Amino acid sequence: MAKILIVDDENLIRAILREQLNAHDHTVIEADDGDEGIELARRETPDLIILDMSLPGMTGFEMAPLLSSDPETKHIPILALTGHTSEANRDAAHFAGCDRFLTKPLDAKKLFEAIDDLLA
Repeated sequence: MAKILIVDDENLIRAILREQLNAHDHTVIEADDGDEGIELARRETPDLIILDMSLPGMTGFEMAPLLSSDPETKHIPILALTGHTSEANRDAAHFAGCDRFLTKPLDAKKLFEAIDDLLA
């Protein structure tokens, strides 16, 4: 299936996503901060990036525009993931370059609907 990069500083969130994605035959690559996420996105060219917007250091709001403007990664869809549910955060994620926005805790059905749509 698809190669998916998860960028999230929470080990538990990465583990849950990894388990769910592996169960759907996706290959998972993981980063726990923005710098590593950008490096892996450039090196591995995943089919999709699941990006936590509240990363320490470089946030997802800072990382998404870098990915969206880089010729090597601008074609990769970005699924924003955050615990902040406000409309302002949703708008900021879209403005930063994210293609979809989901909130924690994760709803597996919504997650896979978004993934399927972004990979189509």
